[in-house]
Amino acid sequence: MKLRFTFLLLASILTNPCFTDNIFCQAKDFVGTRIVQKDGNISLETFPERNNGRIESLNDHLVGMNNTNGERFVLGGSVLWSNQDPVAIANVVSLNDAGSSALTGWGLNNMRVSLYSDANGNPLWNFLTGQYDPFVAISGDGSKIAATGGTHFYMLNPVNGNVDFQFAMPDSLYASFVALSRDGSIAVVLANAWGSSSTYRAYAFNLSGTPSVMWTYDVQVSEIANWAGVDFSASGSHVAITGRNHLYVFNSNNGTLIWDHFIDNTESAPGISGDGKVVVTADNSGFVQTWRFNSQTNEYFLLWQYKVPPSAFSSWASSVDISADGNTIVAGSLIFPASGYEGSVMCFDTYGNGTPKWIFSSAGDLVDDISLSDDGKVAAAVTWGDLAHSRPDLMVFDTQTGILTFNVITPGSFFTCDITPDGKRVFAGGKAVHAREFGNGGRIYLCDIQLGGGNVSGNVNLTNTGDDSGVIVKAVGTARSAVTDINGNYLIENIPPGTYTITAEKPGYNYGSVANVVVTEGNTTTGVNFSLNPFTTQPPTLSASNGLVGHILLNWTSLFPNPEREREIALMVGDELQDDYFTSKDIRSANESKNSDKDGITDIPLFLADSIAVYRSMVSGGPYQKIAAVPATQSSYADSNVFALKNYYYIVNIFNETGQSIYSNEASGKVSDSLLTFSLDVPQASVPSIDGVLSPGEWDDAFKLDISDIFGYGGGVPRPQGSVYMYLKFDDINDMLYIGGEDFLNPTLDDNEGFGLYFDDNNNNVFDAAPPFVLEGNFWAYWHPGGSDLRFRTIPGYVVTSIQGAQVNFSASAGHLQGEVAIPMGFLEGYQLQVFGPDKITGLGAFLIARQGGAAVFNGWWPQTMNTVFNPQYFGDLGIDVSLLAPPQAPSNINVTRQGEDLLLTWNDPVLGINNDPLPVPPTIVIYKNGELLTTLASGVESFLDNDVYCVAWYEYQLKAFIIDGSDTLAGPISTPVGNFACEEPAVVPISYDDGNWNSFYVASFSWEENKFGIRFTPSSYPVYVRRLKTIVNGDDPFDFTIQRDNGGIPGEIIAGPYRVYDTNPAQVGNIIKNVPGIDPPEITQGDFWVVINWLEQTPGAPGIGADTDQPIDNRSMYYLTSSGWVAIAGVDIMVTAYVSDQPVGVDGNENRELPLTFDLKQNYPNPFNPSTVIVYQLPQTEMVSLEIYDALGQKVRTLLNETQQAGQYHITWDGKNDSGNSLSSGVYLYRIVAGNYVKIMKMILLR
Repeated sequence: MKLRFTFLLLASILTNPCFTDNIFCQAKDFVGTRIVQKDGNISLETFPERNNGRIESLNDHLVGMNNTNGERFVLGGSVLWSNQDPVAIANVVSLNDAGSSALTGWGLNNMRVSLYSDANGNPLWNFLTGQYDPFVAISGDGSKIAATGGTHFYMLNPVNGNVDFQFAMPDSLYASFVALSRDGSIAVVLANAWGSSSTYRAYAFNLSGTPSVMWTYDVQVSEIANWAGVDFSASGSHVAITGRNHLYVFNSNNGTLIWDHFIDNTESAPGISGDGKVVVTADNSGFVQTWRFNSQTNEYFLLWQYKVPPSAFSSWASSVDISADGNTIVAGSLIFPASGYEGSVMCFDTYGNGTPKWIFSSAGDLVDDISLSDDGKVAAAVTWGDLAHSRPDLMVFDTQTGILTFNVITPGSFFTCDITPDGKRVFAGGKAVHAREFGNGGRIYLCDIQLGGGNVSGNVNLTNTGDDSGVIVKAVGTARSAVTDINGNYLIENIPPGTYTITAEKPGYNYGSVANVVVTEGNTTTGVNFSLNPFTTQPPTLSASNGLVGHILLNWTSLFPNPEREREIALMVGDELQDDYFTSKDIRSANESKNSDKDGITDIPLFLADSIAVYRSMVSGGPYQKIAAVPATQSSYADSNVFALKNYYYIVNIFNETGQSIYSNEASGKVSDSLLTFSLDVPQASVPSIDGVLSPGEWDDAFKLDISDIFGYGGGVPRPQGSVYMYLKFDDINDMLYIGGEDFLNPTLDDNEGFGLYFDDNNNNVFDAAPPFVLEGNFWAYWHPGGSDLRFRTIPGYVVTSIQGAQVNFSASAGHLQGEVAIPMGFLEGYQLQVFGPDKITGLGAFLIARQGGAAVFNGWWPQTMNTVFNPQYFGDLGIDVSLLAPPQAPSNINVTRQGEDLLLTWNDPVLGINNDPLPVPPTIVIYKNGELLTTLASGVESFLDNDVYCVAWYEYQLKAFIIDGSDTLAGPISTPVGNFACEEPAVVPISYDDGNWNSFYVASFSWEENKFGIRFTPSSYPVYVRRLKTIVNGDDPFDFTIQRDNGGIPGEIIAGPYRVYDTNPAQVGNIIKNVPGIDPPEITQGDFWVVINWLEQTPGAPGIGADTDQPIDNRSMYYLTSSGWVAIAGVDIMVTAYVSDQPVGVDGNENRELPLTFDLKQNYPNPFNPSTVIVYQLPQTEMVSLEIYDALGQKVRTLLNETQQAGQYHITWDGKNDSGNSLSSGVYLYRIVAGNYVKIMKMILLR
């Protein structure tokens, strides 16, 4: 079961975002599903990642995968009843084991939990959940019903819906997904972070007696992003939980974390087998991954993974489930063609090799949920369906054949489904109109699935033991079977009416068969009994190779003597053999009676060993799958359908028409993984000639790396070992990483063939972007008919730079593609590969592609186990011991403390470059004060006393360092601002209109339209000075604060700012606090003022700004886009606080300071400016003072001052207007002071 919660209050960061009044709940770098909500309606949007590789057709994956002529288990179905709600959406459904109690969680409008019987679609009762979308679950016997709503977890009475138990979450959490163990003894509730919290929690409740908390588990939002789902094993012993980026498996009884693992962006709950030994996930990177528990390591290991073939964009694996018996997996997908949408349903054998048994390729859109019967024979899948509503929304499959045996088409979309353990009932629900269309209302359908008519029962007696269990009894010609219990009893259910042969078999026994067994509809044919005698022939001893290239060789002892080989050995070693040894009497005829007693060799009778069956498993102890049958005379078998990095486990047994032997010993085999290198040291070696030809000996001193896509992770089709090679070496003098490559599968050169090289420079498993000092991304080195080129693309940001004069070339003169490229290393240009100490290891994900019809074909892919080049967690490691010149790090340990009426700045000089290597020379330190250059100091000073400050003014300082090496000046990054108030901190009063706890995060738009939020503030008295601003964000992307006048109810003239700010805390959620710098904070003398958040063009949709949706709403928030202008935001308070003070900054606050000794006119601040700037000057004595503004032509435009003033320090603000009150245009202006005989002129720049 899956639920997409839609209520506004339940949208959290990086979850399914929402939309209200044209502003968007925000998620950064989002690939997934977004919910857009407005006026009680919703639509769902899907955001894929573009596929830069080959567009694959599902038909490429369908060959041999649709066994529509096989044994069919599911015969059909019918709708028992359906129900439609006019406004609410069926977000989640749940069935009891009998299919007689159908539970629904209705959301969006009229939120409630409803219980239905199988009689009709009228609810037995409703439980209202207020403004919260509920999550629901029901136990197997229907006696326990669990639900969540907002901050509460409920246990509801199944008879009347009354609350039997409720649990209130702490203020920092709200409840979401809930699951019940099948026996109803345990409930697990997933709680999301609420308000300012970043901690998510899983609760387990003991429901035996009075419910109580058994255990909890806390995770941070940075690890999971958001919860995705929860699933119990049928036994109740294990529970699997997914966050968007993580998988957890717990012992459900005590909360012990058995195992956890990274997942690459899932929106699906996990599937877990009945015994908890197999876990399966589906993610938006397109992978279905199956994990199996290893009791020796106490961890889960990857059995296999399958990637949904990409189209114009990368496809998603959108949903998944596994049968309780652990043998069958069914997954759903969403595929993004060039236009429109498509979905597919895929079925796998758990212990196969990850190749689908069949694919249903016409699901129309996202397959949102999957449910399987316990035996895996019946699969239910729900989909959004096509927009024309011509294809099914609910589909029921016979998993043996892939036949769609029953379906329901609706005018809407289905989101959720459940199935009974026996597969006889299916319950589905969703939206009344298509998921991608605005609308509301929902539908639920309870369906009866026809599995067949009658049963067969009987007993099997194993004549040599008292334990008669483990015998497989089959109805030949159907998919029906059963396994005997310890007393030998069995029951085969749901056999279609007819006459059958019933067979019984178990390793170590002769076969049993009863013909002409009649089965009638609704009846049980009894007394079909068997007596199985032992099959006495013993299996051979088995061994398996380890380390052979491309295959595993199985050997076993020969069942028959080989006279020719024995004679050859005798002749080799000099032994004598009698000629009559080889007479016919020594060879037993296959037609002789097994009791004949001829002279000579009396070894295993041939007719008792017609064939040898070979079985394989990826798990020690099985289950095993039969992979081959060979003649008994054969003593070996080569298994080439194997992959490196995996252990395979084999058994064999003997069989003929009479019976089969017991299994042999288990033998473990493994193919050579010598080609698989995940970490390497690149050698410093000779400089190659970059001509595109790998000349003899030219790359012999390089590291040779086989990058053949042997698993098919790159292109979906495995390539043979030795198909593609890459060569790596570097030169420390020219600071170049040289890479060569050759693709033996590509005989010719086509446009845009070549290398893709994705570097995680600092090897921290994420792509960083902190320009200009850290720019990570990928290089494309491609061949074109007009010449080869090298381009660099930043990730994130995706800005492409063509590197001029690059060394790159390709050729096919050797009969296949060869290429060479030089990757520049260093810290002088943003595109250069940066190598960081002290370990000097960089991450690399690489491919070498051919082209087929213009689409990329990934013959080379490294590391071969890499799922995607856009996640550096999958990259390999390159050690490059290169010495690179790098700028110095920023000065550290910066402190600003008050020293009387001065400010003392202290710091530590950097001794390392940004590459963590020691600096070659001491650095020079540059100090900035409130954004303006203050001074430059030599290394070693490490302190500065600033006496040019005004009391209660805020001053913030930033420092950076630079070194000079020859003709190169390398300036390092500037430090984070550190500041303090001079003399004393002013008393400030906060003005805020939210409750301090965020409910969601919003942006004005994800596209650039000069995006802004504005919040209107009303002081309680006048005048006040705005001294500090505060907001809460969910990312570290920068934006600008401005303070603006009110202009008839919308933001008007800017009176302070812009102030560039960003969250310096790497956590997802953090506060931004900005003290207004300088000696002239904006003064509010009447009316309202606005604080405006201005997003930047390069990041229009990040960060998200905290929003309070709790009542009351003060209706003071607006958003701005160029297409709409300023628009009021309804139902949301954007979280910004303004701190004001009635204490001005000025000369009065500094009356105790010494009088100036000289005249001085200082540089204006800020400069450049818009719309106003502050001019500061000082007088040592009383004088007549004039201060005038001139344009660039020398014409006076404004007289700011013309009066007598006493000795002291002064500041005056110019608003950028002339004497007539008109705003002046952008340009250079001069300001001139005349004080007695003192005259000074300085420049300033006005930018409009």
